[in-house]
Amino acid sequence: MTMKKYMGILLVIGCLTLSSCFDLVEQIDMNHKGAGTIKATLNLSKSRTKVASLLKMKRFNGIDVPSETDIKQEMEKVVGTLKSTRGISDVQYNLDFNNYIATLSCSFENVQALNDFSKTLSAQFKIQITSYNSYRYDSASQTFTRSYTYAPNLSKEFSKIPNEDKNLFADAYYTNIIRFDKNVQSQRHKGAKISANKRAVLLKVKAVDLINGSTNLTNTITLVQ
Repeated sequence: MTMKKYMGILLVIGCLTLSSCFDLVEQIDMNHKGAGTIKATLNLSKSRTKVASLLKMKRFNGIDVPSETDIKQEMEKVVGTLKSTRGISDVQYNLDFNNYIATLSCSFENVQALNDFSKTLSAQFKIQITSYNSYRYDSASQTFTRSYTYAPNLSKEFSKIPNEDKNLFADAYYTNIIRFDKNVQSQRHKGAKISANKRAVLLKVKAVDLINGSTNLTNTITLVQ
């Protein structure tokens, strides 16, 4: 997904995110044993007028536009699938069709379950997620690693979008926040920042930079032992 990785996770409205300004926020809260929660929020409120108009259409630029009912039904399928995924629990979601904000969250027993979260969604939406993004946690060294591989097809798909719609991506961002129950000793991403209380790492990048491959999400975070 766009970061096509997690857009599809929240809603089957990729056709809407490709024509509207959006913000995608991914929050991971993890303890030093490797368990935690993940919450993803897709916020289309800055383009809610355009999104509302799109939802009234049957097709847009040759793409079938899902109705609110379709989106709700698909999200229910996703939740049902995640609930049956080993290591995943407390799956919750919310669809706000007034402001066009969607959230999906769950708890994971370990980092493998966090990766299975992506794998499950990849299968559900028939998109490749795990080949682009995966997590690893070494409890002995207290090191949390995110591996990310750029997918060239993102730029290819983006090139198909009309130029006037590409301009809407100027204010689209992906934000990743990872919180821990121990202090962060160091992190390696040049664009990320350690919070003032030393318990979190924040990374915010432009969606277009992810799409064209000019930025990367790979990072290694080491906690204080």
